[in-house]
Amino acid sequence: MKQTIKELKEKFISDSESFVNEIKKLYSLSDDQINWKPDSDVWSVAECIEHLAVTNKLYFNEMERQFAEKQISCIDSDEIVKHKFFGKLIIKAVNPLNLKKTKTFDVFKPARSFYDKNVIDKLINIQKDLINLISASFNINFNKYVMSSPASKLIKENFSDVLEIIRLHNKRHLLQIDQLIKEKNFPA
Repeated sequence: MKQTIKELKEKFISDSESFVNEIKKLYSLSDDQINWKPDSDVWSVAECIEHLAVTNKLYFNEMERQFAEKQISCIDSDEIVKHKFFGKLIIKAVNPLNLKKTKTFDVFKPARSFYDKNVIDKLINIQKDLINLISASFNINFNKYVMSSPASKLIKENFSDVLEIIRLHNKRHLLQIDQLIKEKNFPA
C-alpha cells in the first residue's frame, strides 16, 4: 500500500505517542525488575530501553542537523514515500512481525548492564524530541534527505526509511520488554 510522506509522519507521531505512554508504565517497576535478565545473553528491560535511546538519539541528531542546514520542500500530502534499498532491508529486519532474532551493531549496544529509572526518562525525552521535530517538519521531502546509517557509512537511508525504522524498532523492543515482564521468573 502506497502512503504519502504526510501519512508516514502522522503514523510515526501517533505510534510514538502511544509508545511513550507504554514506556511510562515501566516506572512502576523496581530497579531490580528493569535490570533482571532471564539469561546472560538476553537484554534486560533497561538494556532494551537504553538501546532504543541510543539508536533514536543518533537518528534524531542527524535529522535535526540536516533540517537546520536546508529545507528540501514538497507537498507532503502528495509525495509518495520511496524507501531506499538498504532502508527496505532494515525495515524488514526490525519489523515486529519478523520473529528472527537480529544482532545489533556495537554503536547501538547499551554501554553497561545496570541502569536506574533515569534510563526511562532518557528514552521518553528523546522520543518526545523526535515527535516535536517531525511535527514541525511541514511539507519537507523526507525522500530527499539521505544519511549514512550510524551502523555503517556504506548504508544509506533516507528520512522516510528512518521514520519507519524507528517506529517499527520501537514496537519490536516493546514486545521484547513485554515478553521479559511475563517471564515466569521475573522478580515480583
